[in-house]
Amino acid sequence: MTVPVGELRVVDLRADYLVEPLGVERHHPRLSWRIESDGRNVMQQSYRIRASADREGNSLIWDSGVVDGDACFDIPYGGPALQSMQRIWWTVEIGDNRGRKAQSMTSWFEGGLIAPSDWQASWIEAEDEGAAADRAAGLQWIWSADPLDPAPHAFRLDFDAPADLADADILLAAKDNLLGVWLNGEALTLPDMVYWGSLLPVDGRVRAGRNSLCLLATADTTGFFPVDGGAMAALIRLHHANGDIERLVSGPQWRVRTDPPEGWTAAGFDVVGWAAAEPSASRAQGDPRPKEPGICLRTEFDTRGPVVSARLYATALGVYEARINGARVSDHVLAPEISVAKSHILYQCHDVTAMLREGGNALAFTIADGFYAGAFGWRMERYGFGPAPRRLLAQLRIDYADGSIEWVQTGSDWRIGASPVVESDIYGGETHDARLEQPGWDLPGFDDGAWRTVRVGQAPATQLIAQTSPPLRPTRTMRALSVTEPVPGRFIFDFGQNMPGWIRIEAKGAAGDRITMRFAELLNPDGTADQSNLRRADCTNHYILRGDPDGESFAPRFTYHGFRYVEVEGYPGTPTLDDIAAIVVHSDCRETGEMHFASPLLQRIWNNAMWSQRSNFFAVPTDCPQRDERMGWMGDIQVFLDAAAFNMEVDPFIRRFLMEARAAQRPDGAYPIVVPQPLSFPDVVTAGWSEAGIILPHGLWQRYGDTAVIDENWDAMEGWMAYVARNNPDHIWRNDRGLDLGDWLSVDAVLPDDETTPRILCATAYWAYSAQLMADMAWATGRDADAARYGALRDAIGRAFAAELIDGAGKAGNGSQCSQVLALFMALVPPEQRAAAADILAQEIGGRGMTLSTGFLGTPYLLDVLADAGKWEEVVGLMLQTTYPSWGYMPSVGATTVWERWNGDVGDLSMNSYNHYAFGAVVGFFYRRLAGIAPAAPGFRHIAIRPLWFPKAGAVSARYDSVAGLIATKVDGDEAGLSSLHVTIPANCTASVELPAGRWCEGGAIVEGQTVALGSGDYRFIRA
Repeated sequence: MTVPVGELRVVDLRADYLVEPLGVERHHPRLSWRIESDGRNVMQQSYRIRASADREGNSLIWDSGVVDGDACFDIPYGGPALQSMQRIWWTVEIGDNRGRKAQSMTSWFEGGLIAPSDWQASWIEAEDEGAAADRAAGLQWIWSADPLDPAPHAFRLDFDAPADLADADILLAAKDNLLGVWLNGEALTLPDMVYWGSLLPVDGRVRAGRNSLCLLATADTTGFFPVDGGAMAALIRLHHANGDIERLVSGPQWRVRTDPPEGWTAAGFDVVGWAAAEPSASRAQGDPRPKEPGICLRTEFDTRGPVVSARLYATALGVYEARINGARVSDHVLAPEISVAKSHILYQCHDVTAMLREGGNALAFTIADGFYAGAFGWRMERYGFGPAPRRLLAQLRIDYADGSIEWVQTGSDWRIGASPVVESDIYGGETHDARLEQPGWDLPGFDDGAWRTVRVGQAPATQLIAQTSPPLRPTRTMRALSVTEPVPGRFIFDFGQNMPGWIRIEAKGAAGDRITMRFAELLNPDGTADQSNLRRADCTNHYILRGDPDGESFAPRFTYHGFRYVEVEGYPGTPTLDDIAAIVVHSDCRETGEMHFASPLLQRIWNNAMWSQRSNFFAVPTDCPQRDERMGWMGDIQVFLDAAAFNMEVDPFIRRFLMEARAAQRPDGAYPIVVPQPLSFPDVVTAGWSEAGIILPHGLWQRYGDTAVIDENWDAMEGWMAYVARNNPDHIWRNDRGLDLGDWLSVDAVLPDDETTPRILCATAYWAYSAQLMADMAWATGRDADAARYGALRDAIGRAFAAELIDGAGKAGNGSQCSQVLALFMALVPPEQRAAAADILAQEIGGRGMTLSTGFLGTPYLLDVLADAGKWEEVVGLMLQTTYPSWGYMPSVGATTVWERWNGDVGDLSMNSYNHYAFGAVVGFFYRRLAGIAPAAPGFRHIAIRPLWFPKAGAVSARYDSVAGLIATKVDGDEAGLSSLHVTIPANCTASVELPAGRWCEGGAIVEGQTVALGSGDYRFIRA
């Protein structure tokens, strides 16, 4: 809201690009605002910021005074350093070039728990007695003395089971390959899906008395990722008739030898001479114990007077849902979000003032596995980010009207009980048994006498950092387009759109009825759900009814899926379209871009990229939302940022991701390729992925005028540049290229990383590009000496590149499309060879029937390079191509999101995600070159409007809500060329509009085709 003064308004006040943020931890956040005015050529000429300790402005703590200039963002708060839990109210008054003034409404920002000493609560454990006993047994990852010995490793444990044995559980895991398991000489059947990060149950009959358990495994000595050795883990539970459980785990009591002799699995075999197993020297560090049920934690408290403010600060090692007096404290889900937990855990700040009652109150949490404790990565590692157990930390601050403060915080007085969440897992899904629900458990007065007192746990050795980036939350609800029953009792709901989230189901049935919901992107030929491309992710929810005659509803809380189809089995009766709704969930970044095309094909490509962005902006920018991955691949987001920052407001979201990248950076300066990643993953680099640590800050600066992001990443970026330079003195990146993926998933690759473009070219081009970006960012932040140094480095790499990787006639590398694109886009082709280089690229495209061959690294820049060279036939030919391989092929065969691979419908299903945004980077070209909205200065303070017109593509319109205000264009024409251009420029901005040669009319005036300088306002140019 604003107070209007004539036609001049000051709106959208932000601190660190956030509207009224809770939990700010920067002492001097950057302030910004926008100006709105109906007139033309409106510019701010001055501003004055006032900050106060109260809403009314009576307790002034900072007055900037009148500052001449048009700056409206990236302005540091200049008052005393923000303190913990302090709220600062602020306003801005501006003056414009017409002599008018306008005053904003009051806004605020509030500090989080900035100092570690602000946390006085205790971490409390959130596990049931069974899980606690499993953990206390002390399971170890074991192997022989040589973790990389390629020989088969035989493990054997001889043990005694009690005479009153009632049952036994055998759970095993072996890294990297489980070859066989024998119990008392009998070979046991291995699970259908074998992985090593979580213990797998193996069926076998343990008998009272003496038993032998044998296992054979090998370690990988070569692989796609660097190898690190073998490991084995085991947990055996022996159930006594009286209910007691005895536990045996992997440790030195196991015996191991390589290349075991004949008969080693027999019941009476003597292991004399075998070595005691040793702790594995591999990177296996997780706790592979089975999934744990959700846990409920609660406390009660009385308020002692009128409450004026209440804040809940909470986090978990696991995932939590917080409730006060029977209601959720917010619509945020799956908190805390994934992070590099060895460095930091995110906590959330909730304003719960309105939720507290006079008298008795209840504060309650449900804790589940989440990202921290659940199976994660294709190795399915439980506790892959840090040690068990799950834990909760929370403190509630209550401010009373009399000025006093009270804290309610987690500690030894809290109570712990069972939850109806039988198990949950990010990949696997959630099982909810409604018969186990305890009505009123989250209300004051609940009888928790049967619950036990919690155990206070160990505080993790990590930082606590407030999450101020957009949270995960439901953003929309969708209904299925159809429901079918391809097999009796199995109903398929087709939502017509691939999406992230889950479903809510309504049902009425008998207690104990079990409804199973399977999520999928594909259908089998028989019409049932096809989950074959999900790999180890079960993506299945179960709901067990409590038998409520009025009906009941279920939606999961601690998992999510990527899906278009849901198969429902076990439903009591016949479900209808009204019984199920899809809940779309993602990081709630404000959508800022919108495009409309006359071409249905281009519209579908844009729609698909937007849906892939929604699907994969999930806590961090992930690769996919459905299979056993869902990880923050750095290369995917660096190529997609251009498109992403048009579609959505991404500055806070990407800055949070960059915090993860810095936390994961190696001591030698190397950025990883995935963040966050489980601790067992190797710390590897690769060109085009690791450079996200430089490309992302540069991109945010350009889009949002945010120089703070440069400052907070500068040291890390310098570390990366030093890493590359250290062993490459001749300015060709020959050494230390790590995984070296190259132009990943290019068309000609048989295997995903086949070298269809010289990897040395890809790497060196990105080194040069990074050096140029570093020079640009250094100039922008006053680091003049650094700017000169990086400019000189860029020139040196350019000379070396031209000498070694360009043949003198414009051919880069092997002449592949990616070779030509990277060399041209990154300005590495000498000027006299640029035309020839573009001709080679165009000829290569034409020789393939007007199709592309690029992968992840070459595709984002392909159309820009062609357009810059005037290769219009190739630009429009590729854009509108619908045969494989092309952007248009995907929607032409029914895709509703962007695929991971150009041939996703026929390729290897283990590498076939149908929801991957990387190839959707073409949308950036749509905004900048078709709609003509491109930044010519950071934050779009100056806009370059140079739309390309292609009669075959037709009219295009776009709206982009930039940090400076709304920018809009409508582009139309005919066979003769561009005929109409409608432009909206926000106040306090200018634009350069490039019109084709000829006479144009605007507002009754004649304009000759040229570059026209414009101020703010609406303009419509019509060809005369």
